[in-house]
Amino acid sequence: MIGTVIKNEIRNIRRDPMYMFFAIYPLILGIVGYFLVDYMEDTTPQPWPQVLAMFFIIMTGYIFGAVTAFTLLDDKDDNVLMSLKITPIDVKTYVLIKLIVSYVFGLIATIIITFATGFLSGSSPFAIIMISIVAALQGPGVVLIVNSFSENKVEGFVYMKMSGLILILPVVAFFYTAWQEAFLIIAPGFWSARMIQIELLPQLETNFTFAIYLIFGVLYNLLFVYVFMKIYAKKSNI
Repeated sequence: MIGTVIKNEIRNIRRDPMYMFFAIYPLILGIVGYFLVDYMEDTTPQPWPQVLAMFFIIMTGYIFGAVTAFTLLDDKDDNVLMSLKITPIDVKTYVLIKLIVSYVFGLIATIIITFATGFLSGSSPFAIIMISIVAALQGPGVVLIVNSFSENKVEGFVYMKMSGLILILPVVAFFYTAWQEAFLIIAPGFWSARMIQIELLPQLETNFTFAIYLIFGVLYNLLFVYVFMKIYAKKSNI
């Protein structure tokens, strides 16, 4: 089942130039970010180079979520989900596997790009992997946000752009580390952003430690996915 879903995802990505572009977009981000962040470190005061590095890291999981969101809309348009209702395969299981595939792709890409670009060169491999684990959890959330409110790919573009607004909150979090962060935790990317900030700017005081942000980041993102999975299942009658 998992192999079938992976093959289907790859086929969907290969047949549509837009999906192919999105699939290689993290590589483009990594190359641009490698030179741009290095340039800004010499010409721009803190924390802007660190903010940009953080943005490139958390964008990777988001992009893979966007790709999967549209392939799931394709499945709906092609009546794949409808066809699954008359087979032994549960539709929810199929969607869940797509979410896992999106997460795994996003996780691997985030780890590779973070190591390759050296955005967190001063961090341990363990810290980088933990950050990647939390950052990639945005992917399944994006999939469900787009598909919970979209009837087709045109609407999907609109909701994807709207969901992109939540990437602004992690940037804002770089400048508010006190009680104001309570208003920013609704963004799934907030938690990984704060972990990145702790690694890049260890001199700053934050409300919690790296480990606490890690734990709450995983729990919050899983809760986020669970809630939107409920919304999506009810809307799609699956």
